Amino acid sequence: MKILKAPVLQFGDQLGIFAPASPVRLEYVRKGQEYLTQSGFRNREGGSLLGRSYHVAGDLRARLADFENLLLDPEVKGLIAARGGYGSLPLLPFLDFALIGRHPKIILGFSDLTALQLALWQRLKLVTFSGPMLAVEMARPGTVNSALLWGLLTGAKEAEVKPLLSAYLVSQKIEYLRASRFSGRSLGGTLTLLASLVGTPYMPDLAGKIIFIEDRGEPLYRIDRALTQLRLAGVFNSPAAVVCGEFSLPNKIEEPLLPNFLKDFFAGDDFPVLINFSYGHCPQSFIFPQGIMMEFDCRRGMITLLESAVREDGR
Repeated sequence: MKILKAPVLQFGDQLGIFAPASPVRLEYVRKGQEYLTQSGFRNREGGSLLGRSYHVAGDLRARLADFENLLLDPEVKGLIAARGGYGSLPLLPFLDFALIGRHPKIILGFSDLTALQLALWQRLKLVTFSGPMLAVEMARPGTVNSALLWGLLTGAKEAEVKPLLSAYLVSQKIEYLRASRFSGRSLGGTLTLLASLVGTPYMPDLAGKIIFIEDRGEPLYRIDRALTQLRLAGVFNSPAAVVCGEFSLPNKIEEPLLPNFLKDFFAGDDFPVLINFSYGHCPQSFIFPQGIMMEFDCRRGMITLLESAVREDGR
């Protein structure tokens, strides 16, 4: 299996900002741009970044054009989604995968971007990055693990990145089922987006993978529904592990019930499960490369990238 990786990012590079999903607010865009500048990067806005059409950030053609134009711009070395919400899923049938394959670049985002990232893995085996977005996390100082983010994107040495990844296993709130040591390619994201991809040609094969799941604003019965849909589709037949991140429920009375629900849901399986891992819609969220081999050693509290997430040649 040939993995497609984007060229490594360098401080001083220009990053393209695109809005594939919900509309964005100018004040948050500007705050996110300040964060990029302070981090040592330039940025270019997509032409329809501040557009709006009904409930999405501009019509489908405009959002596609922004994405493709930023890919084709030789000055732009990576793409950052402005925000999630909803809107990435309808783009999938219209993506020019051949074009994207000829111009692989870093693509950073999560939440609704889960659909785009998993489609790019399924069709191209392109490594993307599940991490902060410009007009959300980057617009709120202190919510981004900047050392981990830029370490991953700039190809920092494994000895530098490993402690940053491993720190996420220190949390006392994590609960483990059958977890000791496991490895596999990391794939996943927002649970409801994973469920939405089931039965489509954009859903990757998750056998042998470390599956990350998280969500926000979904009541317990909808989390149950989405997980059950994945189970009925065979997604949980043979993963390497499932890592359950943050789930912010709208009914605060239900939130304390979630860990036990997840333990019950996965009780009859034979693969490792982590619950309450700090990934998702939460401050200082875990950041991971979609499609890269990783190893979790839960007893020793170590997370290791088993390969580089970016390509160091071609710059």
